Amino acid sequence: MLLNRYLTIILFSCLLLTACTNAFFQPLKQHLASPEQYEIEYEDIYFKGDSGLSLHGWWFPASGDHKATILFLHGNGENISTHSGLVFWLTQHQYDVFIFDYRGYGKSEGKTEIEGVMSDIQSAREYVVSRKKADKKLFIIGHSLGASLGIYNIAKNPDGIDAMVLVSPFNDYRQIARETLDKSWLTWAFQWPASLTIDSQYNPIDYVGLLPDKPKLFLYSVDDRMIAADHVIQLYENARGEKHKEEVTGDHNSLFAQKENQQIILHYLNQWSK
Repeated sequence: MLLNRYLTIILFSCLLLTACTNAFFQPLKQHLASPEQYEIEYEDIYFKGDSGLSLHGWWFPASGDHKATILFLHGNGENISTHSGLVFWLTQHQYDVFIFDYRGYGKSEGKTEIEGVMSDIQSAREYVVSRKKADKKLFIIGHSLGASLGIYNIAKNPDGIDAMVLVSPFNDYRQIARETLDKSWLTWAFQWPASLTIDSQYNPIDYVGLLPDKPKLFLYSVDDRMIAADHVIQLYENARGEKHKEEVTGDHNSLFAQKENQQIILHYLNQWSK
């Protein structure tokens, strides 16, 4: 869950600190569920990050004919045990799906910090490329913080990505921090000084225009109480090349569960995989 109650507390504590971008990560080591519980076919994967850390993920193989491979970048809270339910349904539509935990999450080693997480995303991309079918495409789907991280990563490393789906990304770390602090009467007065402690060098709004000229889909919901639609719309407007924008239904953490939203995502993936 992105921007939960703990984030407000941590951001408030950042008033006397610097570079508090790491407050956006809320990792959980314990797995709360397993694919076996849902009788889902999967592979338990350990791979090395650039820093030598052992990173952990799950590979969900496509059912039937294989269309393409998807790398999923999850949001800021918990770990893959709770996020995998957002995307494993894609395997029933002939897509391989790989979901992994950033450093410090779940069974992945290390301490969570944004520069290292960016490195982990690149390592995951390289792992997926090493085992996907050479004649099939690679798509990235990111949700919430994962979508915002993905924008920076793909802009800096554009090769090898054939399309991207960005679900509820925020456009600016300082802005989303201010909006979070503004929601509580205990912290609203500190939104500006606290937000200034946050490193802004990874802001998605500064990199979305550098994304490669590959298909990109921006999804947002007016029911989303965590990431306002304006964040996503501004990112869409600043993107170049082939781009699409869809307003969907549901709150922040139920967007992937809505059947109509799944059909929208599949519509684009199926077009792009041809």
